[in-house]
Amino acid sequence: MTVDLSHITVVLVRPQQPGNIGVAARAIANHGIGRLALVAPPHFDPERARWMAPKSHHVINGAHFCETVEEAIASSQWVVATTARPRTREWPVSTPEDIGKTIASTRTPTAILFGPEDSGLSNDDLRMAQHLLHFPTTAISSINLGQAVTATAASLAAAHRGNQPLIDQPSVATAPAGKRAEVVRRTVEVLGTAGYLNGRSEDMVANTLVRLAGRADMTDDEVNNLLGMVKHLSWWSTHR
Repeated sequence: MTVDLSHITVVLVRPQQPGNIGVAARAIANHGIGRLALVAPPHFDPERARWMAPKSHHVINGAHFCETVEEAIASSQWVVATTARPRTREWPVSTPEDIGKTIASTRTPTAILFGPEDSGLSNDDLRMAQHLLHFPTTAISSINLGQAVTATAASLAAAHRGNQPLIDQPSVATAPAGKRAEVVRRTVEVLGTAGYLNGRSEDMVANTLVRLAGRADMTDDEVNNLLGMVKHLSWWSTHR
C-alpha cells in the first residue's frame, strides 16, 4: 500500500546538530512525509546534514527555513508538539501510535513540532499547539532528536494502513494556524488600546486566546468575520 503523508510538515525548532537534521530528512523521505521546516537552526551545515541523509538530499535541499515557529506552522490547520516530559498546561496528550492513527487517516494539513536537543520545546514554542505527542520512556527521559522524528514517522506510516482516528481532529475546513495567530494579535492590540491589559500579563492573555482559537476549530469564513469585527473595533477605538 502506498503511503501518502504529504499533508504533514515536520518542524525542527532550533536544531543544534546538522546530523540530526539529516537523520530527520531520511525519515521524512522513507515514510513519504510532505516537507521539512527548520526554525532558526544555529549551526546548520548542509553538507553534514546531507552526509547523514543518503538518498534524501532533496528533503534537505527543499527545507523551509523560518525565523519563528509561527511562520513554520502558518499553513497548518492542526499543530502537534512533541514532549518527553510532563507539562503544566492541560493539553490533550497521546502516544505516537495513537496520534498517528488520527494524523495519517485524514488529509488535514498538520505540523509536528520537535524541540532542540538540549532543552526540548519551550512554553513559548508550544503556544500554537493544540495537542501533545508524548514519548513514553523510563525514568530516563532522553530521546535523540533524529530518533524521535524517525519513531514518529514510522508510527504515522504504520497508522496510514486503514486505521481509524482515536482522537478528535479538526475538519478540513478549519482555518490555518497563521490566520488564528492574526486574530490573536489583532485582539491583543485592541485589548491594549482599550486598557484591558493594564495590570495584566500580555503573554498570559495572548496564550488564553491562542488556546481558545485552537479549540474552536474555526473555518476561514469565521476567522475572516472575527478579523473584520476586531479591525472595526480597532478603528473605532482609534477614531472615537
